[in-house]
Amino acid sequence: GIAPFRAFLHRLFMERTVAAHMFGGTAWLVLGVPTTSGLLYKEEIDAMQTTARPGQLKVDYAVSREMTNPYDSGKLYVQHVIAQNADELFRRIDDGAHVYFCGLKGMMPPILDTLEAVARARGVDWSAKLKELKGNNQWHVEVY
Repeated sequence: GIAPFRAFLHRLFMERTVAAHMFGGTAWLVLGVPTTSGLLYKEEIDAMQTTARPGQLKVDYAVSREMTNPYDSGKLYVQHVIAQNADELFRRIDDGAHVYFCGLKGMMPPILDTLEAVARARGVDWSAKLKELKGNNQWHVEVY
């Protein structure tokens, strides 16, 4: 769930630490929940967005029972947010970004299918790319 990411973000944007001071990248949280009542720590994340330097914290929500995806007007899930932002995501990955997934194991197959389709559309072999990301320790998955 959200807990490890909340801790990462808190460390970067709420604490006065060397890590926070030295952080020069962008943290991008894509959070999927069924309803807005499931947006745990939303107020805290909103506060982090106001304290972060411009461009350092990007937050996208996929509230499946309350938002629709732009492809077929069905429910909006994390994989749809990934597809909508594929150019930026792949650019960041190519520039060395780390990607973390945490949550129910059932979320990963559609996310992987989306990433494979996006990669294929760009002429990228997703299996090779995923192997590279894992080899570079850029790919982190914790599902249950």
